[in-house]
Amino acid sequence: MSQTKHARQQAQATPFFELRVGGVHVTIQHPPYRLLAMAAIVVGPLASATWLTR
Repeated sequence: MSQTKHARQQAQATPFFELRVGGVHVTIQHPPYRLLAMAAIVVGPLASATWLTR
């Protein structure tokens, strides 16, 4: 059975994040944009308040 062009491209794509520690292997294929945005919304003001109050 032959693969389609799209399936070959997906198989060759490198993951966004890959972590291998001992027997644990974590792979994230696509960046979680919503999670990154929420983290920036929460961490940004906290970091700037901490930095600017010194």
